[in-house]
Amino acid sequence: MESSLRAVILVSAVTVLLSVSLVYGIRYEFTPKTTSQTSSTQTAFGVNEQLGLKLTLTLEKTEYSLGEPINITLTITNVSNQTTTIGLSAYNDFDFQVYNGTHSVIYQYSDRWIGVAVPQIVIDETLEAGESLSENLVWNQTYPIPTGGSEGVPVSAGTYYIVGLIGSVLSRTNSTIETTPIQITT
Repeated sequence: MESSLRAVILVSAVTVLLSVSLVYGIRYEFTPKTTSQTSSTQTAFGVNEQLGLKLTLTLEKTEYSLGEPINITLTITNVSNQTTTIGLSAYNDFDFQVYNGTHSVIYQYSDRWIGVAVPQIVIDETLEAGESLSENLVWNQTYPIPTGGSEGVPVSAGTYYIVGLIGSVLSRTNSTIETTPIQITT
């Protein structure tokens, strides 16, 4: 019974991903997991073919000790054969979400700017064909306190999913790119 439920959930998830990719022109690339997940780098991708941009999410591993900081690298690459210009702001360009086992968002990196007055300056950045920009971010295995606060509450041991996002970089086209999720355990 449990395996048939998993199959239904998997088919439903793939159907949703394919539907989203058709609506938004996003192509997902799936990479197979390696057999030694505790010591090997894991990557996930999201591509917007119309813009010629690829977002890569990279984690050092998929098994972490509870409370261990999780280093996340997000890279945007010009995968077209021509030069492209993207708008970068000082805030909220590279982002990620963490989902729990029930697929609810428990953390979003950009939420740290909620309620903070930040200048909305956008700087054009030119990417030649094949050129990339990266940013390193950290999730400290916490989720926000509902009443506010900067520290957050530590998560429980379990399975989580991390998805890379980029949107404000693409504000001139009103597009976003989202990677496929990487499953981690704590």
